[in-house]
Amino acid sequence: MTRGDRLVVAGVLALAALAWPATYLAAAGRADVAVVTGPGGTSQIALRPDRTLEIEGARGPLTLRVRDGAVSVLDAPCPDRLCVHQGQVCAAGAALVCVPNGVSVRVGGGSDALDAVIR
Repeated sequence: MTRGDRLVVAGVLALAALAWPATYLAAAGRADVAVVTGPGGTSQIALRPDRTLEIEGARGPLTLRVRDGAVSVLDAPCPDRLCVHQGQVCAAGAALVCVPNGVSVRVGGGSDALDAVIR
């Protein structure tokens, strides 16, 4: 390893060390509610206390787990169960979607304002 290689490695490590607090603070933007949208309408659920919920979807019930301020899909009647494998989400703006069942869970709630307009 040449001296230049060592300088590049040291620079990358320094940038990573400086970026860590920013990523930590960004992860601190956790939300208190999630908005659940399904065939039956839209509702808000609190991300505390810990519990298990059943949401009725187009193909059957979807089981959600709320734990430690995060939400995840435990069970779903869809064929591939991709929503179950998405894991848990807690950051504001994150979403879980079960497309065949017609259910989505968006963390953070908030307004229904547009994110962007494309012309």
